[in-house]
Amino acid sequence: MVSLRAWCDLPSEILREIANGLGLVDLLGFRGVCKDWRSASFTASALIESACDKPCFLLHSDRDEKTILFNPSTNKNYTINIPELKESTCLASAQGWLLVSQKGHIFFFCPFSRAKIDLPPLLQESVISPGAAVFTSPPWSVDCVTAIIYEKDNHIMELNVLERGGSSSWMKYEYDCKMEQKNFSVVKGATSHDGCFYFMGDKNKLLTFTLKDKRFELYTIVYESKNPNVECLPFRFKEKCFSRNDLKKQMNLGDDVAISTCGTSYSGSDSEILIKNENIEAMEGTEAQHFKGVWIQPRFFQLPPNYSWSL
Repeated sequence: MVSLRAWCDLPSEILREIANGLGLVDLLGFRGVCKDWRSASFTASALIESACDKPCFLLHSDRDEKTILFNPSTNKNYTINIPELKESTCLASAQGWLLVSQKGHIFFFCPFSRAKIDLPPLLQESVISPGAAVFTSPPWSVDCVTAIIYEKDNHIMELNVLERGGSSSWMKYEYDCKMEQKNFSVVKGATSHDGCFYFMGDKNKLLTFTLKDKRFELYTIVYESKNPNVECLPFRFKEKCFSRNDLKKQMNLGDDVAISTCGTSYSGSDSEILIKNENIEAMEGTEAQHFKGVWIQPRFFQLPPNYSWSL
């Protein structure tokens, strides 16, 4: 006679080792087995899939809570219910975290663990576009700084900055395009490097803001230059990642689907890579179904109960 032991009775240290070796989808299934397995997965973060070269793509809409997670490495779709993304806009994505705006409410969110960090209210005068924000480090870091930019009117760009451990409210800074006879409006991507925010616009424009001296600078990006005095970007960027890889077809989406995407930044083999925002139009003549999408590294973070932005 051989004594059998139920799977739910496995020692917690073994369960933790198993959970730490799982990718995101398997980890979500692991957590649904029972209370002990869920508890053992508290420190897991789906590191296997987060280390892959290509971030995943998360598709959501304002109509319902159903989202579609697409993994380009495996060409597989997964359906997940995420209520927090209904009627919301993703403003930034980095290191497995999203910065989300939902009906005027701003918060950090890990969509797979449902970890959430509320931020102080932001009283803006205009609608914030997807991907028009950036944060310098994970939101639990004591030195995390968050910035959101939007066009206040036809000539003024307003940047809202929130420093953790600093002021409990957003600090506002304005850039007057008309006064300097310079044009910058649509944000195509955003990232940060060594205390400087980089906002990529259309027509190869780049607006920077340095935290130390609170100063804006506007540049034009050139792809080839023999001038030794031309500065180099501290990151690489990719354009039209969704359309160039024909993700609409790979995700089994119809020609009537229109998508506005939020990009992300992640570590490449030799430098940081920024995926720029993108608008994918529906086929002309069809009644468009409008969706939102965000590039994201599939990470699984959990936070202690009652965790807050304030230190």
